[in-house]
Amino acid sequence: MSAAVLDDDVMADALARWETHGAAMVQSCAPDALLERLRQVLAALERQNKGMASLDLLSLVRQWQLRRASRGAPAWLRVPDGGGWPSCAAWRSAGFDAAGVDGGIDISAAHPRLPWLGAQDDLFDDAFDEVQVRRTDWVLAEPCIAQATGLSNFTGPGQREAVRALLHLPPQVTLIANLPTGSGKSLLAQLPALMRGEGYLTLVIVPTVALSIDQSARMAELLCRKDPRWEDRPLAYHGGLTTAQRAQIFQGLRDGSLPVLFTSPEAATSTLREALEDSARNGRITHVVVDEAHLVSSWGNGFRPAFQLLPALVKRLRRLGHESARRSIRVVLASATLTPHTVRFLQHAFGNPEHARVVGGIHLRPEPRYAIRRCADLAEKQRLAVEALKVAPRPFILYVTRPEEAQQWIELLRREGFGRLRQFTGETPPAQRQALLDDWRCNRLDGMVATSAFGLGVDKGDVRTIVHATLPESLDRFYQEVGRSGRDGRAAASLLLFTQQDVRQARDMAGESFIGNDIGFDRWTTMIDQPVAKSADSGEVWLDLNRLRPDLRTHGRGNRTWNLRTLNLMAAAGLIELTGLSHRAPSPDGTVREESQEMTDVQAHFAAVRILDAGHRQRAVFDARMHEARQQARQAADWAFDLMLGVAEGRVEMEEALSRLYRLVLPNAWMPVASACGGCSAHWGPPRLRDWVPQPFVARLGLFEERRGPETLLRTLPRAQPNLMFIVVDDVLRVLRAPPGGLADALVGRLQPHTVLLPSSAAQSDVQSLRDCLRRTRSDAFLDRFGSEASSVLDGASGEFRLVFWTDPTMPAMAASQLTGAACALTIVLMTPAITDPLRPDRSWASVLPHADEDAALRALAS
Repeated sequence: MSAAVLDDDVMADALARWETHGAAMVQSCAPDALLERLRQVLAALERQNKGMASLDLLSLVRQWQLRRASRGAPAWLRVPDGGGWPSCAAWRSAGFDAAGVDGGIDISAAHPRLPWLGAQDDLFDDAFDEVQVRRTDWVLAEPCIAQATGLSNFTGPGQREAVRALLHLPPQVTLIANLPTGSGKSLLAQLPALMRGEGYLTLVIVPTVALSIDQSARMAELLCRKDPRWEDRPLAYHGGLTTAQRAQIFQGLRDGSLPVLFTSPEAATSTLREALEDSARNGRITHVVVDEAHLVSSWGNGFRPAFQLLPALVKRLRRLGHESARRSIRVVLASATLTPHTVRFLQHAFGNPEHARVVGGIHLRPEPRYAIRRCADLAEKQRLAVEALKVAPRPFILYVTRPEEAQQWIELLRREGFGRLRQFTGETPPAQRQALLDDWRCNRLDGMVATSAFGLGVDKGDVRTIVHATLPESLDRFYQEVGRSGRDGRAAASLLLFTQQDVRQARDMAGESFIGNDIGFDRWTTMIDQPVAKSADSGEVWLDLNRLRPDLRTHGRGNRTWNLRTLNLMAAAGLIELTGLSHRAPSPDGTVREESQEMTDVQAHFAAVRILDAGHRQRAVFDARMHEARQQARQAADWAFDLMLGVAEGRVEMEEALSRLYRLVLPNAWMPVASACGGCSAHWGPPRLRDWVPQPFVARLGLFEERRGPETLLRTLPRAQPNLMFIVVDDVLRVLRAPPGGLADALVGRLQPHTVLLPSSAAQSDVQSLRDCLRRTRSDAFLDRFGSEASSVLDGASGEFRLVFWTDPTMPAMAASQLTGAACALTIVLMTPAITDPLRPDRSWASVLPHADEDAALRALAS
């Protein structure tokens, strides 16, 4: 038996003939994740591993047999009797039908029931059957994207519009990409390096070392596919690199040979900072992409303070690039979970809100089925959680709030017979984290007991069960953690178990991180009056987080934490920029050398700030600014907690609560939520969602980078108005279908429009002709279609330059009005003389409209 042929039938045959086929399990490997889990447990059984818990075997056999039955396989399965295998009684006790036959046992699995959930007792059924709940809405990719990446499709209109914004937004405008999990945010980081030549760098900030390694490996594959001569080199900077690998990265930053660099916020703001600033001065950095950007606005215990340093870093890189090399750095902030408060925070943190655009499409995840149970006490919560997890589809994650809770739960579960189980919290050492993530990805674990530290950058598609043995302090945290499941579009189960004590803990966490003005001012003046170092070049002041405010006598972790939180709130208030953190004291000139390890709020001993408001020492100014920042943060935290509690207590439907949480109704960001619910107490009965295709609202990009070429090349041609030109040809379809080198190639290749447009009525062959033209000319234009009647696509956008191939025989008056009233920088319309005046059908429009003919256009473009 080999890995290539280990399928369901081979596995069933091996179980039926275990004495002769069981040994093959030890050496084999299965391509299917569930089969591989089962194979590993069977291999342990074959080796007579006494530490192997029978619960693992029972659970995985149940899951595999139920999946087989859902696909039409026989309901009964033959397994051995004896030799370390569960007895007939053990199978029955686990919920199987079982009968001893001819030296073996025939078993049949039944979907488990959780009677204490009432009508929702079948919580796990769809997850066991691996029901396909969501399907991808593939959208044909533009030729420039296909050429650069080899991808023929976008994952949906949201990703398409985000990529358009990446390419066509003015570079000084920050792009906030709001794309649900699975929508392909990583393409925003990959594309710039694939579309540009050597000498340009994309800096990608990711939350975990594991994610930086994964993304750098994928990036290397894409670069090699684009250029077989690509020499493999490290593209991720982290603490696990060798001295030689680090030297390669710094050399690549110096000589411009590094096209992209994935790293953590800790490394970017410390070890790599000087090299990144030099790259910006030399004009090499073109893009900065921040993944999981919502963390920049995070608060509370265990937050990653280096994320709060990113706005200052990005501003400095942008300033250096503009001042030294006259190059604007494009900034992308990407996240799948952006609340209105987070968007407002990001808009202000990374510059003027007017210079930020939110692009994408929001839809709720349809895969999870939600069940909630309030428990009388901890004992009942533990009993119900154990009962559920014993029969839950694997893999599962049990979420708690505090590391000590994780330890208690894992000890309990191990006593109950769970073997393939580990824990992951904010206190898990970095080296151990990497080993845990490797085991998780390689299916060597069936369960993880975790805090919210487990999730970011953990992209595993087949997680089937999420159990919350706590009440999260916000609906946002709950949804992010549930979002670890069902990422492959198949059904998943979410179970929330909580007590009144959990409610109190969550309420405390939602409001515990905000310092008062009196104590905050004392902490600030104590630190700023005794600086550790100053940098004349950057204007930074290094502060000692161990300083004690008046009346305090005890140094320690708590004091450092509150000093840092004071600085964090001051940064949110606009009084200072928080620019650096360090474990060790900086040198007198402010230089710090740090490793790239993650740093929590209790590990930093020194912080660098830049003063933004000269009134920071004036008590009235300090109080007013801090009060406003505190109120905004507290209101957002209270709102998110109230939504969580409303859902937990059944006062608010899950779908409605999530729609409220993520709906954006801001002055410069309006984005509704495409609702979906795979099942909750309010939406449990049939019909259940199947093959749901997300169709979120996706607003077309409203602002484009200026392109100067058209004004120069077309200055001699007549215009109907300053931003509208008509070119009249005998046959627009002939222009589209012409061999290379004709008018279409000249217009697209010389003028480099942002957009080319065709009517929806155009034949597919003509669409392909235009796509071929875009490919030949290596254009980054996007091809849009519009209806024969009024279409919002024709309205255009500020700064946009577009070509419209009008192949329809007539032009409605409304369409003509949209073309003449568009806010575009320039619209060029190709049409025939047969088009009649939209307002006077008795005459040709070309007879009264200023226009150029084909020859004149070609002469102008050839000049």
